[in-house]
Amino acid sequence: MVEHITSVKELLELSEKLPSDDWVGGWFYRGQADVSWELIPKAYRLPYAKDFDFKYKMWVKQASRFQELNFENEFECMAIAQHHGFPTKFLDWSSNILVAAFFACSDQLNKDARLTAYFPTWYVTDPEVKEFKDYDDVVAYQPPPIADRIRAQLGNFTYHPVSEAVIKNSIFPPTQQDTLHEWVIPAEYKTTILKSLDRLGVNFKNIYPDIDGLSKHFCLMDEVNNAS
Repeated sequence: MVEHITSVKELLELSEKLPSDDWVGGWFYRGQADVSWELIPKAYRLPYAKDFDFKYKMWVKQASRFQELNFENEFECMAIAQHHGFPTKFLDWSSNILVAAFFACSDQLNKDARLTAYFPTWYVTDPEVKEFKDYDDVVAYQPPPIADRIRAQLGNFTYHPVSEAVIKNSIFPPTQQDTLHEWVIPAEYKTTILKSLDRLGVNFKNIYPDIDGLSKHFCLMDEVNNAS
């Protein structure tokens, strides 16, 4: 049975029970506002799935006119596309469980949410040399601080080369630990958790450090206060 999280205190207690993340790159956390959503990138979801490769090439070509599109390799380029809202083959994660919990709670206030902890064991270790074609299964990517939002969210990614490449539980041999854990955040506790996270500085105005984030913060807190 999947455990439920009803407060930030419970969230931290659960995270402390996870095995040490001193190995490899540590735990990745992801919050999804609707528990029914699968752990798959937008590029494989409707209506985005059709002709992805062609549309992505067009995005890169047209986005090159913007100064902020400054990347060293194709992994960095896709990371920038992801953080500017283009549906890619990346799945967003954070090294901070509180940030993941915020994303789980900040949308779909009437739906149960899912919080996932994943311990990747395969990483993109040399993105200046490696290319997308070098990977045939899920691989973790920890980007450099190429965008303010990535820095603020302690953002990480998993790259899914094909739709069949999905996150699965396995055993990490050195510590004999499971690599995948999931919890449910019931809808009725989302606003309480959001208020607690706001007091801890985990909110839109800090994890989206720009004017858009500030505006999203005020809009969300209005929703939270009206729902309470």
